[in-house]
Parts: sequence; C-alpha cells; structure tokens
Amino acid sequence: MLRFRPLIAAFAAPSLAILALAPACYTGDGSGATGGVDSGGGPCTQIPMPDGGAMQVTGQVVQAGDASPPKGIPNAQVAVEYGGLYVTWCDLSHASPYYVFGAYTDANGNFTVDARQGILGFHAFANGYYYSRAKLDTSQGQSVTIALEPLPPTQAKPTITGAAFDKPTVVHGSPVTLSATIATWAASDPLSDENVLVEPKNSWGLELDPPSTGSANGFPDGLWKRTFQAPQTPGTYTYSLSATTNQCVTSDQTTVTLTVQ
Repeated sequence: MLRFRPLIAAFAAPSLAILALAPACYTGDGSGATGGVDSGGGPCTQIPMPDGGAMQVTGQVVQAGDASPPKGIPNAQVAVEYGGLYVTWCDLSHASPYYVFGAYTDANGNFTVDARQGILGFHAFANGYYYSRAKLDTSQGQSVTIALEPLPPTQAKPTITGAAFDKPTVVHGSPVTLSATIATWAASDPLSDENVLVEPKNSWGLELDPPSTGSANGFPDGLWKRTFQAPQTPGTYTYSLSATTNQCVTSDQTTVTLTVQ
C-alpha cells in the first residue's frame, strides 16, 4: 500500500491543528497492506480492535497551500480508521476492519463525527483533489485538519461504475450488499485498498472488499463489494463512495441511496 505523492498532512494537537510536510503520500503507524507479513518480514500480526469510550470529534478539510485562513473544501468524504493510520491487517482478500467511522463536510469544509476515544486515522477524499490523511490522538485533542492538493485539470482519475445495493429497500438491521466496478486510470498506478463507503447520518464508514487478494503494491480492478447491516432507524440514507490509487489520485464520488423500513 505504498503511496508516492508528496502531500501536506495535518496532525492535531490540543485545540490546535499543526500543518507539517509529509515525506510521501503513504505514511502510517503500521506497515499497511503487507501481503501477510509485518514490516520486519515475519508473519502478519493484527492488532485487536480498540474499545475506547464514545466521543465526538470535529474537523475541517482544506485546500493545501492556501493563504491563511485556508479554503474549506465542501462535500469532502472523510473515512475514519480506528487504531491509527494504515493499521496492518492480515487478510488482503478482504477490506481493512479498522475503517469504522465516517463523515461528510459542509459548505465550509467542516465536519463532525461520532467516534470513540483512542488513535484515529482520518482519510479525506474530494472531487478534483488528491487524497490525504491526518492522525488524531483523542487524549491530546478533539479537532483535526486535513489539507488536500488540487488535481491538475488534465489528470485522469480512477472510475466507479454500476454502484448499487442488492436491495434498494430493506428492513432495518438486515444485511445489505453494496457493489461497484472500480478501475484505475493507468496500469502504472494500481488501486489502493482505500475504496471507501461513508454514511454521515450515523458517522459510519468502511472499505469495500476487493475482487481478489491485493498486495503491498496495489489492488485489482473489478467488482468491489461489501455486505453490512442496514441502519436500525427507518429512513432514507445516502451513501458516498470514493476510490483512490496508490499515487493518491481520487475518483469522483458516487452516491447510492438506501431506504430502510
């Protein structure tokens, strides 16, 4: 899951977000997608899912390089990884289990997410921008800023087609499957694992399962899908899906609506 593009990442401190240059598009606590081995070359060791208490976190997605104050990016999708950034998981035929929260930014680029205490990895995706990320230790702060670089106007993007639920209307709490065909823009820049689905009403997010096993160097094009439990409260829910390549090129977002009875 190597990421090459130099980006500006934001790291949170108590009541203050400090911008710092990141050396590459991918950096993280763990080794990320390592193909079943850890960073030392031994058998993959997967950390247990944390279990901190509930808390609310705020944040903003902004355009990198802007004069102060930076421009907030509206309608950005934010997926939140619980336990850190790029936490190692061992079964690369399935999605990372650590992506569990999600949010969507308002007209000023601000968002609020109901999460849990601990180390949170924030992943941001917006139309016309490269992907970026930030880490927050909730023992030190409750707010985070993520800075995204604009894509060049001529940059080709990964594509999402045919995104749909197997059942557009479901009973509350019942299983539902989202599937979509996802493809990279160039063979030299394969898909990352970060093909993420977010539902902001419930501060909910996850990754999709790949069509076949991925590796540290990328994941395959094809039919990505994920089965999960529908919300417990009846209503209409809009889910947003983004795809990203190893070089942090982000697709245009696709939205899919689910009716829960």
